[in-house]
Amino acid sequence: MKEMALNKANLLAILVLAAILVAAVVFFWHTGLSGVSIVKLPENVSLVVGVGTHGNSSSETRALMSGVKYYRTDINLSSVQANQIMSENQQFSAQYLGILDYETLAGIGANGNWNLSSWNASVSNALQEYPEIRTWEIWNEPLVPQFQTGYMNGSAYNYYRIIRSAYEIIKAKEPNATVVCFGGAPISEAPASDYYAFEWYSRVWSYGAADYCDAVSIHAYAEGAALLNQSGKTPYWTEVLSAYWNLTHKQVWITETGMPAYSYAYPSVYSQQVQNAFLAQNIGFFNSFSYVKRVYWYDLWGLSDGSVGNDFGLLNLSEPYSGTPNVAWHSFLSIYNSSASDR
Repeated sequence: MKEMALNKANLLAILVLAAILVAAVVFFWHTGLSGVSIVKLPENVSLVVGVGTHGNSSSETRALMSGVKYYRTDINLSSVQANQIMSENQQFSAQYLGILDYETLAGIGANGNWNLSSWNASVSNALQEYPEIRTWEIWNEPLVPQFQTGYMNGSAYNYYRIIRSAYEIIKAKEPNATVVCFGGAPISEAPASDYYAFEWYSRVWSYGAADYCDAVSIHAYAEGAALLNQSGKTPYWTEVLSAYWNLTHKQVWITETGMPAYSYAYPSVYSQQVQNAFLAQNIGFFNSFSYVKRVYWYDLWGLSDGSVGNDFGLLNLSEPYSGTPNVAWHSFLSIYNSSASDR
């Protein structure tokens, strides 16, 4: 009888332990290791989905070998980048959204006195060096002081002029090319800043930019690590996105959006789980707008924001050449494979 009682006690203990384990599994399944709710990945995404790249060739090769074909990058006139893009296009059918900006003009501050004639020459040279590229974006974040140089000095009229000039050069050489304007009008969650930006881009549009743009570019970033379903972000993002659509009636390309997986300055704020949840919510959100045609995640690999050290990469920096995959990398591939990118 004593042995039987002991067996019953052991059985009861095993059942209790099993119940605890089941509860733990259910908890972590729904919350993730960091307490972030796991969201369902969007399916049948009607967008073209791509990724921003700093041109790290080994990380791009890793992405290309995983089937990712769409990239956004600044274009310089070096033979190294030109040969890399040519090779990736020939071997993997890589498709680049090339940004014509300060890098095309030999780097930030390298030639701060450039004028419209200098710009025209750099655009023509880029078209000559990169015949594989059929989609071009005109400047990156023209309202950011760091990226204002030479003729692109923050003037809305001057920005209109470089859009118009680049468009005419591009279309003369390749009539079916796509020219993307605005260079990343911001959705920054700072209403005063976003309002100023919208007024500035409205002036660009009023000069006649509609005749020289096939699509407009938006950059959408959240403040901190809060997700889209927190703090009223979704209504605000909808409002700003709709304002640009109503202004331009051009298809919208989200050419940058992302969330760090890690930050040197704020190591306890971000995590791979937060990044993963944001990616899934973010692409699902933009997929709900018929006029949003592309989304580029920022970015594939590398640190951003200087000393702050935000790592937005899907391939993290723990491996210095090509990166080990974050949780969000696997989600990105799943979304990519159900998107218009893979059709």
